[in-house]
Amino acid sequence: MSPTGKGFFISVLEPHLICATEMPGHAAHLVKTPACVPDVIRAILAAMTNQQSITISSDTLCATILPQGAALVGVRFAGQTRNLVIGFADPADHTKVPICAGSLVGPIANRVQDGRVTLDGQTYQMPQNENTNCLHSGPDGLHTRLWQIELQTPESVTLSCALADGMNGLPGNRQILARYSVEADTLTLTITATTDRATPMNVAAHPYWNLDGTPDVGGHRIAVNATQYLPTDPQGLPTGERHITRGSEFDFETEKPVPLSPALDVNFCLASAPLATPTHAATLTGSDGTRLDIATTAPGLQVYAGASLPDLAVEMADCPPLKPYSGIALEPQHWPDAPHHDHFPQITLVPGQTYAQSTHFRLTPP
Repeated sequence: MSPTGKGFFISVLEPHLICATEMPGHAAHLVKTPACVPDVIRAILAAMTNQQSITISSDTLCATILPQGAALVGVRFAGQTRNLVIGFADPADHTKVPICAGSLVGPIANRVQDGRVTLDGQTYQMPQNENTNCLHSGPDGLHTRLWQIELQTPESVTLSCALADGMNGLPGNRQILARYSVEADTLTLTITATTDRATPMNVAAHPYWNLDGTPDVGGHRIAVNATQYLPTDPQGLPTGERHITRGSEFDFETEKPVPLSPALDVNFCLASAPLATPTHAATLTGSDGTRLDIATTAPGLQVYAGASLPDLAVEMADCPPLKPYSGIALEPQHWPDAPHHDHFPQITLVPGQTYAQSTHFRLTPP
């Protein structure tokens, strides 16, 4: 679909059904596909859908999502062109530039020591794509997958991704759903997952925010609703300790400028277990007063100020040029490397249970 929201979205849901959405002003509906339609046509319909960006909007906000990685690549106030997240003008660059811009990462977000996970006495080897460790589940993680559009309305879209048993080196046939919705000034992301075998599950959204359109986020201010953080070793892995934020370099209980030296890349402990309802986690404010408030059910929040973002001459989608610190990632998730720390909130999902995480992103203009 074009950014104007005109035209149809069509998605193959089952061999005999397609989902068609006319934009704007019409709800999604299921349409019976005639049995005589060849399979190749069905495949083309699905491919056409998944090559397009998806736009959802309220009277206040407009959000753009790519099926590739279920990525949030555009957030704008209604009637404005400035993009509040990092996004590329050419959707193909989202795949070419490996920064997980806006993508969902998982099934295990963040780092896993040596890429090894032990479940029920059996050790599983994940890809080692960052030295000897695994970052964001490796080169075939959720951020690289082409998600299927299951249902779309003018205000929401639901996407799905299936991971077969053994994918990412992990057990279980896993089904992940992501629903983006906008209402008034709030964008909500709800992630759910199921499995047919015990498996680790810790999915995180990875948008990079730049609220004021300046070349870097050094002029932003941040506050985090946490009294503890996880110190890390030189590889960025948690040591297993929890340190008090107050008086430390990670003391953001009250709003402070985003530090660029040393750059932020730390997980804050929001809770000791997933929360029942989204609870205030952080506030980010641009130099012009644009404000983002995040509330989440996740027990942790990774804050990464973008120190390793590449300096590339690539056309961006109404946001500053890509370079180090041009965006800050605020990633609700479980505490990193939980499989190696029994005292961390655990991430094992078993058959019959549903993994669930819900996050509200509330945007306030200057």
